[in-house]
Amino acid sequence: MEEETCERIMKKIDMVVNRDPLLDEFDIVFSLGEVNRSPVIHVEHKLGLESWCVKHVYAYTYAKILEARQSKKREDPTLLLRWTQFCLLIAPEVTTFWNMRKAFLRQGHLTSDADLHLTKLILSRKPKCMEVFQHRKWIFVNILARDMPHQANGANDLDEDNHNVNVDLNSEYIRQFLFSELDICAWTADKHQNNYHSWNHRLWVIQQFSAYVGLTDVCSLEYETSHSWVSVHVSEHSGLHYLQYLLDSVVSLVNDGKVNHIQEIVPCVNSVEKLYQKELDFNRDLIEEYTDHEALFCHRRFLLMRLRDLLCSYPQRTCSPPPPALKRSCVETVNSEWSAVLLGERDLINKCLQTKSYQKTLGEKHAQWLNNVVGI
Repeated sequence: MEEETCERIMKKIDMVVNRDPLLDEFDIVFSLGEVNRSPVIHVEHKLGLESWCVKHVYAYTYAKILEARQSKKREDPTLLLRWTQFCLLIAPEVTTFWNMRKAFLRQGHLTSDADLHLTKLILSRKPKCMEVFQHRKWIFVNILARDMPHQANGANDLDEDNHNVNVDLNSEYIRQFLFSELDICAWTADKHQNNYHSWNHRLWVIQQFSAYVGLTDVCSLEYETSHSWVSVHVSEHSGLHYLQYLLDSVVSLVNDGKVNHIQEIVPCVNSVEKLYQKELDFNRDLIEEYTDHEALFCHRRFLLMRLRDLLCSYPQRTCSPPPPALKRSCVETVNSEWSAVLLGERDLINKCLQTKSYQKTLGEKHAQWLNNVVGI
């Protein structure tokens, strides 16, 4: 393929990306061979590239980028941006291309909005690409929030009125950006099963809420959202792990006095103990309705450990099982709430053991864990 043809294809892609701010999807479209038309397809805010040209254009562009990096001559930034954009759409795992765009962002040859748009296009094709999430984090830390003080640094103590106004505007901009990141995390988690990179990015977003604009407002929304997501993705531990982090964050807000009452975040409970008991009931409903999912039992063990630490003031065993007499006294000597929880676990296990599917094996494993860790 001629160099002019390769450049023409990349120019067409660059023109579509720059002129269509609503562009939200990119993919490679299978084609039997070269035809007498442009391989770039742009329909209803969707961008496609016919497969017959991908290998040739990528090889040409990759060679040009390496040549530009090795030579001492300064290449036109417009060309390098166009080349790296094409290569990242095809192979976003190459860190070198991301590093080049970081340099352009620092130098002012590229805007953060343009790169955020590009990364979203890449995620539409490869929603589990770790390098894309890392690049979005870098843009936030080094570009968007570079001049924004953390809450802990006392942003409200500034004396200059105009500086306070700028801080407020920056806080609102960062808040909007972080909420948009939550939407992207939900979008990518739905596009790819077990997308742990997406959930790790969501954890990072929650940490930024806490550092810059406050976690209280978002916790209630995330609590409801995560429960809705877990209810229809019962086998994915990444979503359950995120829910665990969220529960710990809610408890920390209550314990640190950042909220007056837990009902401000979870209206249907009046204490941390009731929160975990509510989560156990929710988890049991999922276990009984959707059988054979080990992730639900692993999440249940996390809830039991947290609830035990709250209800039992004395230290617990964490290793070998006790003799029968101690096992019996363990259930009888704790408070009534914890005893009710343990009896509920026995009832759940008995129901699991009556089945003939993998649920029976999961019940046996859960009973063994209770015996070895909790002591019943």
